[in-house]
Amino acid sequence: MCSSDLADRTRTLAGVLASRGVGSGDRVGVMLGNHPEFALVWFALMRLGAAMVPLNVRYRSADAAHVLTDAGARLAIAWPEHREVLAGVVEVVTPSELETADAPPLAPDHPRPDASTTVNLQYTSGTTGRPKGCVLSHRYWTTLAGSLVEEFPRITGDDVLLTAQPFHYIDPQWNLVTALLAGGRLVALDGFHPSTFWDAVREHEVTYFYCLASMPRLLLAMPPSDDDRQHRVRAVQCSAIPPALHADLEERWGVPWYEAFGMTETGADIRVGAEEHDEIGRAHV
Repeated sequence: MCSSDLADRTRTLAGVLASRGVGSGDRVGVMLGNHPEFALVWFALMRLGAAMVPLNVRYRSADAAHVLTDAGARLAIAWPEHREVLAGVVEVVTPSELETADAPPLAPDHPRPDASTTVNLQYTSGTTGRPKGCVLSHRYWTTLAGSLVEEFPRITGDDVLLTAQPFHYIDPQWNLVTALLAGGRLVALDGFHPSTFWDAVREHEVTYFYCLASMPRLLLAMPPSDDDRQHRVRAVQCSAIPPALHADLEERWGVPWYEAFGMTETGADIRVGAEEHDEIGRAHV
């Protein structure tokens, strides 16, 4: 989907949401998984000055009710199979119901939210108690994504990004905004599948991806292939690269892996750049 198509579709969707009473300051649950509709709804809500409350598609009733009630949401956009989970907490609307609704697109002169407007109430588990909502603004996203364009890894319009994480989580979201700012392309998989991950990387001619947690170990556990170095990836960013496996990861796929850490509340806080990579890599050997 090109940026002009995204603009047209989100303007149309924003008009439908406005006809349902969604406006500035509202909080709307989104339970759509790794589908294009997630991005379309998110940007449509941004146009209205409303905030998305991302919902894990694996939530059951108690978890969903806590997040939606704590956020003050009165509406959720979800697939039909999630109606039962959300029933009794908020009104539920499906993407197909929005798509077939009769409403004019959002007017071009509709007031634009400013940079401090909240666009996400992003719930994160933390270390104690129930999930807590991080309040993320337009400025948060443009700062985070902009740093990946203006600084290392300097994403450009020639890059193809790939994400395999769930879209209710923050990483696919910053991948999406980064790709838009750079004029690049984002490939979103339906999940992380170690046995076919590099096949997808090659198929889509991916040049950059981010991973974390057990993903590096799971990838290394796959049988070696003659195609392991047949790809266009120029940089991998990863949180908590296993120190003892760092050299193995780079040797197998022939591409540098760079440490990167952040928090939902604050964005990308610590990132290893190309200039530090060799020194840190030597320390791991």
